[in-house]
Amino acid sequence: GQGLANLYGGQKALEQKLDQFFATPENADRPGGYGGTIHEMLEASAVRMGQLGMSNQPSHHIPYMYDYAGAPSKTQAIVREILQRLYVGDEIGQGYPGDEDNGEMSSWYILSSLGIYPLQAGSSNWAIGSPQFAQMTVHRESGDIVVNAPGNSTKNVYVQSVKVNGKTQQGVSIDSSVLDHGGTIDFQMGPNPSSWGTGKNDAPSSLTKGNEVPKPLQDTTGPGLGTATASDGQDASKLFDDSSTTQMTFTDGTPQVNWVFRSGKQMPTYYTLTSGASAGDPTDWKLQGSNDGITWTTVDSRKGEVFASRGQTRPFKIGNLGKFARFRLVVNKTLGAAQTN
Repeated sequence: GQGLANLYGGQKALEQKLDQFFATPENADRPGGYGGTIHEMLEASAVRMGQLGMSNQPSHHIPYMYDYAGAPSKTQAIVREILQRLYVGDEIGQGYPGDEDNGEMSSWYILSSLGIYPLQAGSSNWAIGSPQFAQMTVHRESGDIVVNAPGNSTKNVYVQSVKVNGKTQQGVSIDSSVLDHGGTIDFQMGPNPSSWGTGKNDAPSSLTKGNEVPKPLQDTTGPGLGTATASDGQDASKLFDDSSTTQMTFTDGTPQVNWVFRSGKQMPTYYTLTSGASAGDPTDWKLQGSNDGITWTTVDSRKGEVFASRGQTRPFKIGNLGKFARFRLVVNKTLGAAQTN
């Protein structure tokens, strides 16, 4: 979650992207590669929740992503709307808003009704949403989990405060280990958003060392940020436009691709290569940096690299960091890359 926020430029930018997602109507008029309108498009249009295709399981995490954006009240409102409106059974899905392939629709309903959700696969953290009932009890051999939300109603959907086993909980995720032998989660609910869960360190924990928030990575290449040329004099801007649909064919099997920054020296830590539509990928290459275009320093060297599929983007960590005004990729074996960043 934090990584996704970083890609957009921070928590606020992720919140704005989610706002746009939920505010953009699904009109079922863009079939894309399907060649025609499919039922998920029609279902997303029918439920009137922007681009959210709740009938399709990959969408189930999206309402909870506001927790990572520092806006948990928006998760609470959307989750409760889904619970109250999309599972009613009298208009859409007859109790389920989509295919109950492997129990996902039921699981989402039960977990969201409890007010906790496994947002990050492989993590012990459960994201906090908005419990649907005044009280729910989960019976387990290891100990019951009781969720209390007195005063809960169709209007009181916003979390005002949370206690877990009697201890005040400010963060918007609960480590499941505290419930291994049962436990109690107490919610205070209200009709308006609160400041609960909006603090600097309240977002669900990401896979980082300790509690530190990783510094966002930013793309130092792209339109307007520099110029790109190939060793045969070709314009190589297609390789830096953030779209693998634009590709470039080299007449030389061992070309060089040059990038000159417009803003002066930069010190990138990673670069990416994307394989082209046809075979002929690079296997051996060097990434070099220079400040005058005459003297070059090798900052990364690769041999025997393999791209498993067409259009595959692979990141490479630069081993010998340096600050330079220009970089070049020197390919020692055939290159068929669609994208270099």
